[in-house]
Amino acid sequence: MKLSPSTISRRAILATAATTSLMASAACSRSTAGDSAGGKALQMFVNMGADTPQAAAMNKIVASYQQETGQAIQVTAVSTGFENQMKVRLASKDIPDLFSTHGWSLLRYSSFLERLTDRSWAADVNPQLDSSMRDANGDIYAFPGETNVAGVLYSQKALAAAGVDAAQLTSWEAFGTAADALLAAGITPISCSGKDQGPAGHIADHLAIDTFTDEQLQAMKDGTFQADAYDEVLTRVAQWRDGRWFNPDYASASQDDMAHALADGTAGFAFLGTSLLSQALTYAPAAALGFCPLPPTHGAEPYLVGGEGNLAFGVSKTSTQKEAALAFLDHLAKPENAAALAESTGSAPGLSSVQVDFGSLASSYEAYVTPGKVPVKPYFDRVYLPNGAWDTVVATTDSVISGQGSVEDAVTQMQRQYETLYGQQ
Repeated sequence: MKLSPSTISRRAILATAATTSLMASAACSRSTAGDSAGGKALQMFVNMGADTPQAAAMNKIVASYQQETGQAIQVTAVSTGFENQMKVRLASKDIPDLFSTHGWSLLRYSSFLERLTDRSWAADVNPQLDSSMRDANGDIYAFPGETNVAGVLYSQKALAAAGVDAAQLTSWEAFGTAADALLAAGITPISCSGKDQGPAGHIADHLAIDTFTDEQLQAMKDGTFQADAYDEVLTRVAQWRDGRWFNPDYASASQDDMAHALADGTAGFAFLGTSLLSQALTYAPAAALGFCPLPPTHGAEPYLVGGEGNLAFGVSKTSTQKEAALAFLDHLAKPENAAALAESTGSAPGLSSVQVDFGSLASSYEAYVTPGKVPVKPYFDRVYLPNGAWDTVVATTDSVISGQGSVEDAVTQMQRQYETLYGQQ
């Protein structure tokens, strides 16, 4: 996880050098009627927007691999609704040769995936991912293109204008004072998207892992929904709404709008993965952006959240081109490709043997990640909610931010869905 000697972030190079989208790459594959020197085109289904830095990085890797090996790869990029589309494809047995596991390689997809423990790169998987990606036998089912770490994202330009020091945000009281200072300076304290599926839910997900006590988390695992703790999460969100801390255009704002707001300093904070910062840097490469730990609620100290990210890919165990698909995963694991994937999201590498250039985010990593002193807690929904509950986390948080529903109604909705889905496990 050491910084490379390069003074120019490879992330920025990838974002500007790639001039075609992933779908354009797929079109090239189709131009050979789906065949290639390596056999039929591999079908790859990925959870990313076609115009993101992650897509630019993957597009470059795919194009070079096709040129080098003659193996065509037809990539389908989906930025919204990926999870639901993947469920349909699994149910219908229309499973791509390779697909994004987006945080669920072990708990949701492992029964559909080829075991990868014996691949040459598997021993180098970042140990921070063991709890979320390895089963009780130590087996792993996806290649991790990143070690996802998230906290409170911020624009240094916005914070400086309001006299806020991110390093001092070690309590929710301090965060509230900072948010009010931003508001007084004419700056949106928290940027969020109500248009895109996900950003609202990430707020609740980030907060919940330290709002639920250890006893409540265990009860959630055992099938008893902890309504009081979820109420506490959404009550905090409601307080932020009442304080006018969210962007006024929340309902129509997209994730791209969130990136622009951080890039130009019109918003101070956001709660999402560091890929949002990478996206913002494509709009303003010189922007001073960073992240800091989340203040504790019931825990003893500030914390980060993390685990398997969107750039994790598995091979279907029913693929008719399994060896070709595995060979492409091995190609992704080459140091230069693994580094490019991690840098495209502003994340730590998925392989501990890989060096990356964190670019302008280096100071945040050096302060909070590299020393290993700040605890990294797992994403709440991936460990403590039953499969399929994420959409309800998004919906209930959105209803509170938008004011379309009360906290009480949102908690009731979440409890009903939890109990329904838990009973189906």
